[in-house]
Amino acid sequence: MNRSAGKRIVGRPARPGRRIMNRLLHRVECGLPGRGKGRLRHPPVFILGAPRCGSTLLYQLMLDHFDLGYLSNFHCLFYGAPSLAERFVRPGKRKRTSSFRSEYGAVTGWNAPSECGEYWYRFFRRRPQYVPVDEMSEKAKRDLRASMSAIASAMGRPVLFKNLLCALRLGPITTALPESLFIVVRRDWLDTAHSILESRRKLFGNYDGWFSVEPRDVGEIEKLPVHEQPIEQIRSVHALIEEARNRFDPKRFIDVDYADLCGDTCSTLDRLADFFDAAGLKPARSGEVPAAFEIKRDVRIDGELYEKMKDYLKANPPSQRMPSVDDASAPSESDAK
Repeated sequence: MNRSAGKRIVGRPARPGRRIMNRLLHRVECGLPGRGKGRLRHPPVFILGAPRCGSTLLYQLMLDHFDLGYLSNFHCLFYGAPSLAERFVRPGKRKRTSSFRSEYGAVTGWNAPSECGEYWYRFFRRRPQYVPVDEMSEKAKRDLRASMSAIASAMGRPVLFKNLLCALRLGPITTALPESLFIVVRRDWLDTAHSILESRRKLFGNYDGWFSVEPRDVGEIEKLPVHEQPIEQIRSVHALIEEARNRFDPKRFIDVDYADLCGDTCSTLDRLADFFDAAGLKPARSGEVPAAFEIKRDVRIDGELYEKMKDYLKANPPSQRMPSVDDASAPSESDAK
């Protein structure tokens, strides 16, 4: 398993000159006395989900439809203090209507929305990617809260964030930012796993390279056969989300089904508006969005691998815990057909 190749997907360190500049900016953004004290003026909103779940499409739709702040590719040049970039340049005000195109979560254009990995690495380690609450320093939690306060103040509205690694950091995030709201994107697991393996093949030329988020049990998942790995990656990510939902406050979470989103975008956006309203947020709704999106149904990976993945998922459905490596080596009923 070539997990090192996945670094290209989850974020590459900035160049030395930019790192120095952004370290200085970080001190400015987080260093003002009293910043982050008291309740945040606008609660941050996070989009969560497994890789290839459709989270980028939801991100683009929400930013076209709701008046929400976001981190753009321009903000991410100044990841040490996006709030200062917003105050001086206001790139979000120049956002164009989305083309609804993206490549592995990346959208082109200076004003386009970004996952902005380097911003999050100000507060969280690069690896292991899973960060339990007791492995983030109190200073990092204070800095995260101060930065969120500064960004929300600069943008003057709730800010929508989409970086899928946040699903691996929910303990520290809910502790530092108890005002947060979470939107969980759910997609058919077979379709999601299919897309993950397709991404592996396109990026690495094979199905063995690890793609995207590395959940807490990534070491165990890597020992499984290739057709089982993406399913258990999805299962592990959603297990972390459900743990956080139950530990934190279920009312601050809402689920969005990818098929429902693609079939009727307006109904999904109406549900999200109701969710915001219940939390005391009332972002303006203005932008028109497409009524529906087509979902790909064709098989774009090796057919035998796809059938193995389908049989494995049938024997180990989403409601079931991940089998141990020893259990996984035994044939299931579906394998014996």
